[in-house]
Amino acid sequence: MLTVACLLLSLAGARAQTPSVLPNPADAAFYEYDATASFDVTETPMGMQDGATVTRVTYPSPVVTPYPENNTVTAYLFLPAGTGPHPAMVVLHEWNPRSTRAGFGLAGAAARANVAALVMVEPYSLNRRAHNPKGDDPAILSGNLPEMVGALRQAVLDARRGLDYLSRRPDIDPKRLGVGGISLGGVLSGLVTKVDPRVQATVTLVGGADFARGFWVGLLTRKYRGRILRDGYDYPAYLRAMTPFDAGHWPRPIDPANALMIDGRYDLVILPQGARALSQALGDTKIVWLNSGHYGASLSAKPAGNLATRFLRARFFGEQAAYHPPDTLPSKTIKLGVLLGGHEGLSPAAAYQVINFDRAGRYSVDGQLTLHGLSAGLSARLNQTLSLGLEFPLFHGDVKPKPYLLAHIVL
Repeated sequence: MLTVACLLLSLAGARAQTPSVLPNPADAAFYEYDATASFDVTETPMGMQDGATVTRVTYPSPVVTPYPENNTVTAYLFLPAGTGPHPAMVVLHEWNPRSTRAGFGLAGAAARANVAALVMVEPYSLNRRAHNPKGDDPAILSGNLPEMVGALRQAVLDARRGLDYLSRRPDIDPKRLGVGGISLGGVLSGLVTKVDPRVQATVTLVGGADFARGFWVGLLTRKYRGRILRDGYDYPAYLRAMTPFDAGHWPRPIDPANALMIDGRYDLVILPQGARALSQALGDTKIVWLNSGHYGASLSAKPAGNLATRFLRARFFGEQAAYHPPDTLPSKTIKLGVLLGGHEGLSPAAAYQVINFDRAGRYSVDGQLTLHGLSAGLSARLNQTLSLGLEFPLFHGDVKPKPYLLAHIVL
């Protein structure tokens, strides 16, 4: 099953360290590279953040692409106070980030646990973006299947080389290494966990597995299907090519106590079934749910970061008594969509769940804003994108409640 992926890699131009893959579909050679090779590193001090010393680090990617700016990895090392040796983790950011803010937030949570963190810029992101004068600019996710296969593989190998860098530092304990990520970085973190036996702790925020199917139907990525089909790959060929990027494909057993997963119950980008697939790949680890969608999860950064800090201290320092993963973290549920019925008849609407009557936020009192103004709603969720309720206008119109249907997404 990996043969198609390796053929695509050769087409994508990922020339260096491309493995020869055996017929066995569980062959980990797809992610092999020369981990014993020496490599040049630059380190530039940047100051302090979250009580940690921050250093800008660069090192060569194990993969050589046609784009020089993409062949050097930039990363930011958060090193806690004290002599160490410290536990450490590689942190992977979201897709197409505009800044390092989210990755730095997770690194700060690690630093508060006295764990070092290396925030790695992924291929074709931030300062690694590249320009192709002959066509579309390369991207880690796109409709160019050979290029995407190469970029995702490169991201995993870049993270593994980041672990190499950490393990060679005298102030880092090479026997206490981990990986964490946000969104796409959470997907990649699951992969790194399954293919690199050094990983002893994993933190994923709105991450998942079963990546190929999620990419095909995802809210933001399904637009790439047309390009893939036009290039001559049918759906089965696409799935074969993407097999190596499913964490569940790799057989390394994981202790569920070594992973923390935080996901959105109403996420339409990383679907809940994708989160459950990653949970299964990580030994059926418990998922801590947010009653939010993909982007609303950022509004829960503080409780998520605090939980990650407690998890890392439990995993690396034995402070088990302080870590009890809840079923649900405090979160804000914001629904955006179109209201049918009620006092409006038809109106765009934004609703905020003020009071939840159950843990999953299926039944709630909502504050709603429509073209007619503010109202309150007694809401019952029918599925991911539909809610049925009774509307009570506030400060306008007839106060008599009227039924409505809200077609929505959850932020």
